[in-house]
Amino acid sequence: MKRVFAVLLGICLIFSCAALAACNRDQGENVQVTYYTVKFVDISDSSILKEEKVKSGEKVKDWDPKKDGYTFIDWYATPDMLHEFNFDVGITKDTTVYGYFALDQFEEDVRSFYVLGQSSDEGSVLFNTNWKIGDEAKQKLTKADKEGVNEYSITLDLYVGDMFQLAINNNFENQRGFGYFDSEAAEGYFEINANFLDPNPRKANIVVSKAGNYTLTLTTHPWSDEYETAHESYTEEKKENYNYNVQDTLTFVCNGDPIVAPSDEALEIHVKGSYITGWEHFTTPEYTMVYDEERDVYTYSHEFVAGDSFMFYNFVKVDGSTTLGSININSDRVDTENSDVEHLTLATGANIGVKDSGTYSFEYDRNTNKITVKYDDKFENGYAPGDTWYISGSGITEPLKSSQFGNNLTNAQKFTKASGENTYTMTLDLARGDMFQVIANKWYAAAHNYSDIKEPVREEKTYFTQAGDNVRVEISGNYTLTLKLDSQSPVGDVIEWVRNGDIQQELPIAFDVFMKCSSINNWAPSERNSTVEGVVEFRTLLGEGDQFCFIYYEPGVPDEEIGSHNNPGALITGLMKGTSGSYNDNFSVEENNFVCEQRGFYVIRIDFTNGSPVVDFTGYQEAMPEFEVLIKGNAIEEGWSGTDRVPSQDGKVEMTVTFIKTGETTPSDGEFGLTWYGEGADPTYGNYLGWSSVGTSGNANSNFVQQNGGNNIVCMKAGTYKVVVDLSSGQAVVDFYTI
Repeated sequence: MKRVFAVLLGICLIFSCAALAACNRDQGENVQVTYYTVKFVDISDSSILKEEKVKSGEKVKDWDPKKDGYTFIDWYATPDMLHEFNFDVGITKDTTVYGYFALDQFEEDVRSFYVLGQSSDEGSVLFNTNWKIGDEAKQKLTKADKEGVNEYSITLDLYVGDMFQLAINNNFENQRGFGYFDSEAAEGYFEINANFLDPNPRKANIVVSKAGNYTLTLTTHPWSDEYETAHESYTEEKKENYNYNVQDTLTFVCNGDPIVAPSDEALEIHVKGSYITGWEHFTTPEYTMVYDEERDVYTYSHEFVAGDSFMFYNFVKVDGSTTLGSININSDRVDTENSDVEHLTLATGANIGVKDSGTYSFEYDRNTNKITVKYDDKFENGYAPGDTWYISGSGITEPLKSSQFGNNLTNAQKFTKASGENTYTMTLDLARGDMFQVIANKWYAAAHNYSDIKEPVREEKTYFTQAGDNVRVEISGNYTLTLKLDSQSPVGDVIEWVRNGDIQQELPIAFDVFMKCSSINNWAPSERNSTVEGVVEFRTLLGEGDQFCFIYYEPGVPDEEIGSHNNPGALITGLMKGTSGSYNDNFSVEENNFVCEQRGFYVIRIDFTNGSPVVDFTGYQEAMPEFEVLIKGNAIEEGWSGTDRVPSQDGKVEMTVTFIKTGETTPSDGEFGLTWYGEGADPTYGNYLGWSSVGTSGNANSNFVQQNGGNNIVCMKAGTYKVVVDLSSGQAVVDFYTI
């Protein structure tokens, strides 16, 4: 029903190079005029539909291209189609405009959609569902019996503060969020609740701002469903979580007041934050809002230290149990017109922050879902900074390596209290690429990171850089870190440092290294590649604009832990590019990643022998080296003498193979393997490809299993298959497909 639309990151980078403006003289004028190139590109295949030269500051004209079998939908500023191109703005640089076409066809949608969300009102069908399907009959949208249109609808009561989306199951596959609304039409009825880590409006929660009885209608176009294949977490197994459709729409009608009046039951609303609770759930009166029944508002007052960030939330009790409700009061809920915003730090989708220590008073109106914040400089209880501090992160030096980003903190990672008040020190080795934070009491509420490092650059040398919230080491050495805590607020805290000299401990040089690339399996780690005497090489075909990095571990880490949240590995980024590679100039750095500037097949050498990884690009050729593949074994007619060699094309070999024997009764009957010949392979024996090379893409891979105790492949279902051997990533991958 759906097709995968692969928007390669390279598309964006190929056509967004720095402007190479053409300077011409207008006829009859003795002035220089700058022209920029505007390229109109078909997103589906990157083909250029039209190219224009536009004078600087002038607008480019909108137009509707034609394409047989397709309907043109719209022009977009980005290939992810999240931003429509604005033709009313003048052109000031070389620009790419992305056009999207949908197939001229109708396809019946056979999916079922449900409303998923949360509500603190017991009259809502979302009450106590916690973003799951609790009552299928009440949460399921009804498919209209209309010819030539896919239309789903549901009528339900919604209350102020309710949040919801539409999806086909509890895993939130094919989700349809606020981005499918006409935002102007939704104003006054619904608000967007975007995740500040992923602000994609298609995935944003819908927040109810006006209670009522609503009919929601979703219109779908499954023949033009697309997928966020460039998303760093995308996999084929989870593809439906990254499904979207620019033609789908979500509309609504407010039929009037809710059929069931809003509940007047008081809610339990609590505060939690970085310093006020350490992000723990405290439900005692000190951390609980008070309900004013006469005014129908919730109030709260407490001292906050400058630099704290926090939010309010609620619990509801259902059938004797307690569960999270739908109240989520953050920056989006602040009534900026009536609040003392000069003392606040506010950002869309983020927690409320305070700039000044003092007493803050809050008044929350559940009916409007808005909170008013007032400031008083009274600050009697004062501020007591943490008294136990640890270094936590990842890398190849001890004790940092053992910290596992807070999962294994011991006295080895603990700072020593110095003689000065609120001063803590630690002397340790840090290698280039190590990352860390300094945290209090083994939790991250009071984490200190790159923003607290004093003078990360000295004498034109960069010692530390920022990697997310972490400090990243750029110059290896033995360091003394000194954490100085301000007695008034964490805003004044600082991490001072001294580099005492070279690293003292002997660093390991044996590692398992994995490549992560935008165009190769969408940032999923590559096959394991181990160092030999401290050096490892990758051979891979890279396209212009491809971004990539590497992660590494000490030998033997289990496959299931590679790239996991609890064991992310140490990172090798573009900042570790060396100076010895003959083709280093073919790569730039963007947001720490390597970026390929010239397409081709590269040999990438990573050297750990000097204590930290150094990346050099030592080999290059324009095309992927061609090779040949044969298959041999008991499962085929030719036996172990093997088939004829099949040559590759663009880094792949496709061959049709009939397996005549299986291993169902006698395992050895179904055994076989593959051999490839080419650059880097033994000219007589080639390189053997067995079970360890079988990939995850083939739709018939489940018909093949691993030889018991060996690396041969065993066929479990006789028949004719298409066998694909792909070396374009530098690692041989074998997949099997039905014919």
